[in-house]
Amino acid sequence: GVSLNGRPPSESYQHVVKGGLKFKGGGGLPTAGGVKKKKKKDKKRDAERPLELAAGDEDGEKKLSEPKDNRTEAERRYDEQAERTQARLIEKMASKSHKDKVREFNEYLSKLSEHHDIPKVGPG
Repeated sequence: GVSLNGRPPSESYQHVVKGGLKFKGGGGLPTAGGVKKKKKKDKKRDAERPLELAAGDEDGEKKLSEPKDNRTEAERRYDEQAERTQARLIEKMASKSHKDKVREFNEYLSKLSEHHDIPKVGPG
């Protein structure tokens, strides 16, 4: 083969690191085994934690059964309204047969002005 700077080609690639890239922090992917950041320990929290765990044994079971809702009041109201709207739409769609839908659509098309008609193209 062709030599670069008097060296064979295989020697010029000896310093290359093989394998996949590793990102810091892992990026939330379990397969990325990157460098993990060390968390700073808070002495005040560590002192309070055993007391909370001992007192919260009974409450801990209840907290696990109920999923924590981190949404704001506005988000909850929005989701409820969206569910109601979707239920109304489904009910409306289920109440009409295909024949009724076609008839209604044809009535709508007949009420449109000729402006919406497809113009003829070309002579004749």
